[in-house]
Amino acid sequence: MIFRQFFQHLHPFRLPGAVWRWFTNWRRRRHKDLDYILLNLPSNMPALPESRDFIQRRLFGKPPLSLWELKLAFERLAADPRPKGIVISLHGLEMSLADLQTLRGMLQFLRERGKRVIAHAQLYDTAQYYLASAADEILLQPSGDFMVTGMAAEAYFLKDALAQAGVTVDVIAITPYKGAFDQFSLNEISPEGRAQLEWLLDSRYQQIVRGIAEGRGLGSEAVQAMIDHSPQIDTAALAAKYVDALAYENELPAHLSVKRLVDWQEAQRKLFKPPPKPYNEKYVALLRVEGMMVSGESGGAPGDIPIPIPVPFLGEDRSGDITVVQQIRAIMQDDSAAAVVLYIDSGGGAVSAASAMGQALDELARTRPLVAYMNGVAASGGYWVAASSQHIYAQPGTITGSIGVVMAKPVAGGLLEKFQINAAHFKRGANADIYDVTKPFNEAQRLQMRASIDDIYRRFVERVAAARKLSFEAVDAISGGRVWTGEQALENGLVDALGGLETAVAKARELANLPAYAPVIFWEEGDPLPPQIVEAAQKAARNANPAVWIGYLWENAMHVASSRAQAIMPFRLQ
Repeated sequence: MIFRQFFQHLHPFRLPGAVWRWFTNWRRRRHKDLDYILLNLPSNMPALPESRDFIQRRLFGKPPLSLWELKLAFERLAADPRPKGIVISLHGLEMSLADLQTLRGMLQFLRERGKRVIAHAQLYDTAQYYLASAADEILLQPSGDFMVTGMAAEAYFLKDALAQAGVTVDVIAITPYKGAFDQFSLNEISPEGRAQLEWLLDSRYQQIVRGIAEGRGLGSEAVQAMIDHSPQIDTAALAAKYVDALAYENELPAHLSVKRLVDWQEAQRKLFKPPPKPYNEKYVALLRVEGMMVSGESGGAPGDIPIPIPVPFLGEDRSGDITVVQQIRAIMQDDSAAAVVLYIDSGGGAVSAASAMGQALDELARTRPLVAYMNGVAASGGYWVAASSQHIYAQPGTITGSIGVVMAKPVAGGLLEKFQINAAHFKRGANADIYDVTKPFNEAQRLQMRASIDDIYRRFVERVAAARKLSFEAVDAISGGRVWTGEQALENGLVDALGGLETAVAKARELANLPAYAPVIFWEEGDPLPPQIVEAAQKAARNANPAVWIGYLWENAMHVASSRAQAIMPFRLQ
């Protein structure tokens, strides 16, 4: 069932409401201590709001602050003339580069509205300093660390380790760039995989260097020298003017010449309430495709993963084609949904799932404007669904592309031999054993499977070529599984412009001739009724039961290692 979340005022003007808002703001005018507001920024923020009903809030607490909600709060702060600025306290950031770029844009928004932005941290690593460079002033705690050391990536290969257990992985990929299963089928990185990681790191590193240089008024060479000479002690960073001052948190009021800093939660109760938006019947629907794309229903992982998982897609939530297609059909039946923004944060998955979602989105796009926004990753199957859109936005650091197909079958015959398990095989039909996990594909089967992925790849490239108005040859030259940053994708014609979710929403309103105040409604899978207590208890039990986690990870592994065609990207970059 679908429920809607309204994050803008949809009700028409009502006199009692207007009077109450005027009275509330009149009372709030007495608060004169809002000079600087202190926000302890969470280390990990979802891009979009998370829905929790009354019982879920009682059991699991309030949902985490999302980037979308933070932007709305910043708009309130910017519109209130009393605050001089905000202090962003950083305690570690675990976000994609795309989300960091969205957050940097929010800090720049406040500065453009005349508010000072101060960053404070006990240490600065590359991610935190990249964000802080968008502030007016960067403060470091005395004895804190300046660890802006750049970027690094690792790739681990398990072929030899699996061989010791008697397991191999039989892989058929459209090109060596489509390396989703290289981790299991190779014992070292391929030349194509190395080249791909090199150009991705180059692009992401240059984006970070450029952002720091612009924010701090430095040349790119100076920023690279700063990175190459890190880590540095606090006094060295101050002397080099990489930070503007050293201060403990309790010294911040004196540094800013105010009596105290107002806590973020307290400030929310004192800032002026914004005026209501004019009523508008038409709205922009926001549809999500997140996590691994699978055939069937969407579903979430059973709580936080208790152990690190070296394989990126195993612990992901699932975006099921049945669920997504049902949501698309529901939107199409609502004439008030004048435009749709497709929010993608997925590295792909089953071709069949991507194809089903893509066909439904194609149909939707014939009835109203459809704009895609690529967040942290929108690659492979994630790009397949994006191709339905009339306009595609991505952040510079978004990971996208990976237009290609791969399939794999685990071969565990050696494992059975190690345990002295003997099997007798019977079949009727030449290829009845094509998915038998005790032996690899034979030559004839391999040719058949290769023909299958060649055909799917041709359709994939044709789909992208038609959507992007490019020739087959032009798309093929940048496809074959090659992965790009959003900045590189723009150069290659795979996206239309760089920007955040808000930019995509504005474009959707423009294409649908909607006013700027037309609301955004988030479409989500779920039951609007409060869940039973037993369901929450079961979830808590699953979190504490390793067997449930093993089962979930195994199910995801079987989704991608099913010998079916996969449009899935080979790795994740954090």
